[in-house]
Formats: sequence, C-alpha cells, structure tokens
Amino acid sequence: MMKIYKKESKVYMVAQNRLDATDYDNLISQLKNHIQANHKVYWYIEMENFEGWTASAYWKGIELKLPNEERVKKVALVGITKWQEQFTEVLIPFTKAHIKFFSPEEKHLAKEWMEKGNH
Repeated sequence: MMKIYKKESKVYMVAQNRLDATDYDNLISQLKNHIQANHKVYWYIEMENFEGWTASAYWKGIELKLPNEERVKKVALVGITKWQEQFTEVLIPFTKAHIKFFSPEEKHLAKEWMEKGNH
C-alpha cells in the first residue's frame, strides 16, 4: 500500500507492506502530473513496515520513463538499510537527482534536507 501527499513542489510518499503493480502505476501517474506542473520537484519516500515490491511492480520499475525527469532535484529515502538498494534500483532513472538515504529515526532530518535549498 502506498500513500501519496503533494504540497507545492514536494511529493511525500509512504510505502507500507508490499507494493504491487497498482501501487506502481498510481505512483507513476501522480509523479508525471506533478513533474509536469512543477519545474523543480522534491520527493520524500518513507518505507514503513516495507516488505518490498511484487515481481510485476519491480519489473515495471526497470522500465520507468518519466517526461522531464531532470526536474526531480532531490529524493530523500527513509527506511531500513535492507531496502535502500531495491529502492535505489527503481530510482535509477533519476540519476540527476540527489538521492540520500536516512534511517527511520532520521525521518525529520530527511524532510528538512529535502525541503532545504529548494532553489
């Protein structure tokens, strides 16, 4: 399951349990719309009780193509180290974005980092 909140140029996502292709499609649709509406996008991803991706969602991630993906400037990942690699693989298309990983205890720092320096 995934919850997505948007505020100005920021996207806040909380991923819970196991994400499937429907979650993935929802995420991509929301991101595309937000990227089209904003010249700079800052993305916060929190993994809460995260169990990974289903196979269908994982393979879709490899095919990820977003218009104007260079508009994504920062991605803050919050979760246990176990999931850092899997989420990073899904985020490979955002190579121009500054991606930084935070532990669950540091989620307030992750939000501050993502929100700081929106220039």
